[in-house]
Amino acid sequence: MLNLGMTEIFCFAVIALLVLGPDKLPEAARFVAKWYGKIKKFINNIQNEIDRELRLSEFREEMQKEIDKITELERRMQQQLDALKNTQTPSESEQVKAETKASNIYTLSPQQAILPFSLEYHKQLPFKPEPSLSTQTFDTELKIAV
Repeated sequence: MLNLGMTEIFCFAVIALLVLGPDKLPEAARFVAKWYGKIKKFINNIQNEIDRELRLSEFREEMQKEIDKITELERRMQQQLDALKNTQTPSESEQVKAETKASNIYTLSPQQAILPFSLEYHKQLPFKPEPSLSTQTFDTELKIAV
């Protein structure tokens, strides 16, 4: 902190011994050491607070960058959704609405009983996927592992 070498400290000790005398020198040394400790502790506290504030401000900047990224991603996703809605023709949207209304009716035909759960929702998609599973026979019993 003060960058004092051994020769400077020795010179201060000799001057203090001459000025104060041998009677008051130990008491003065304790007084100086006590105040040196208080000042050093105060400076360390200030440095720690400054470091903490710098880390906090860096953290806030990182959080703001992440929030900006998320809002940009949300904006792009909304644009893509709007583009998908605009590219869909009115007849397709009416067909999808009609199919969703029809799928809300809870009647089971023999063909529906053997379709897996995921294939039932393929009807609601705007495109027609190729069925990867055969619609032969499926186990309709619910099995729970314990």
